[in-house]
Amino acid sequence: MSRTALMRVDQAAVEASAAELGDVIERMFAPLTKMAGALAAAWDGAAGSPYGTGELMELQGIIFDSLDAVSEYDSAGYVMYPGILSDRDQYLEWWHRTDQSGFQPLILNLDPGSPDHYDYFNMEWFVAAREEARRFVSGPLIDLPCAESHILTFSQPVVWQDRLLGIAGADVAMSRLEMLIVPPLRRLQYPAVLVNGNRRVVAAGDARWAAGDKLRTMPSVGDPAWQTVAPVTPDQGWVLAVSAP
Repeated sequence: MSRTALMRVDQAAVEASAAELGDVIERMFAPLTKMAGALAAAWDGAAGSPYGTGELMELQGIIFDSLDAVSEYDSAGYVMYPGILSDRDQYLEWWHRTDQSGFQPLILNLDPGSPDHYDYFNMEWFVAAREEARRFVSGPLIDLPCAESHILTFSQPVVWQDRLLGIAGADVAMSRLEMLIVPPLRRLQYPAVLVNGNRRVVAAGDARWAAGDKLRTMPSVGDPAWQTVAPVTPDQGWVLAVSAP
């Protein structure tokens, strides 16, 4: 057996790649934290007076700032807890990029009685906020208004005095995010893969995996299929796994 065959991946390099990937994810969340803070502050400033869609629209500027700040964002906005606004039971203040370097609102059917009702209340990124009061990343999945586009949906709870107002969120285009998360995987000596907490492949440094694939089991230390597994985002359960030689 050759010396090359006996070599194993450099653990320090794996941990450095995992940290780099974690930093990318935190960069995606950072504007959402600001958006959540802006809505909570606006709600507090209303001092108990009715807060409706008109008041929420006044926060469009911070949504546009977030889209300008993060080129990987395909869309962003607020999704409100049902019944929280004074004039609408369900509501999204959500904006998409356009091909003309502008933004356009996302229009969805929010009527619960309609067959094409968009039931965001039970989407996993909203459930994480209402059931566990935590931020979440959903996907990769197919974008609703743009079926040929794959995205990750990031959500950050908006809380005011222990009351959930809704979420600040963004759809991140995989085509642009991959430019940031694939290089740290390819720099390792062996094929490596970024896996989310549901065993879905987010990105890979080798053609044997594709984004969206679901692994049979979650990569773990001690599994002979993997040399090493390093945490990337502990609160999301994401890991960087390097295949065995």
